[in-house]
Amino acid sequence: MAPYTFQRRPVFEERAYPADDETICLQPFFGQRTADDACWVATLASEYGRWADMMSPEETAYTLAQATAASILPPLTGLESGSELLDYRVQLRGCMSEILIAGLVAALDKPDAHAYWRQTDANVYTCVIGAGVAACLDTTPGREKLSLRYANTLASALARVHLAAELPRSRLFLQTTLYERFDALLENARLIAWAWLAG
Repeated sequence: MAPYTFQRRPVFEERAYPADDETICLQPFFGQRTADDACWVATLASEYGRWADMMSPEETAYTLAQATAASILPPLTGLESGSELLDYRVQLRGCMSEILIAGLVAALDKPDAHAYWRQTDANVYTCVIGAGVAACLDTTPGREKLSLRYANTLASALARVHLAAELPRSRLFLQTTLYERFDALLENARLIAWAWLAG
């Protein structure tokens, strides 16, 4: 089956995901709970040079705008123990299209485009979240991931916590700041992806 026989059906509403009884809508830039394999469409369309046959510039802009931290990163507020917070890792290739990941990496290469993120290793960028927590973005090709790092004392405290009510840091605060920092980076990644696809 040709990759371009899909109907164009981006989600034109404020809900992040369709209701259970609705048909799966096309979102080519990040995986959805109902369509985890949808982002391969963006890769095929960009590789074969027929993006305009699949989506109009308006649809491209709209679907790119939906690629936010809240739609890509799992929420921290759902984690119930300190060990779950310590183990928080997001494999970006599992939830973002290759073109959006490429835009993310390109945005990190521009000094004016990543205000919060600082390069700490050849392929690693770190961003302070606050209260002894930092986000770490590893851009190693094929193994791109986002994880959280903790100060030693906080990591020790989290390792002993078994209930959410006992956590020494607010999960909502950490999630809000993480999403804000990641969204600042995604803004530039979306602009770069837009230039590649519609430029």
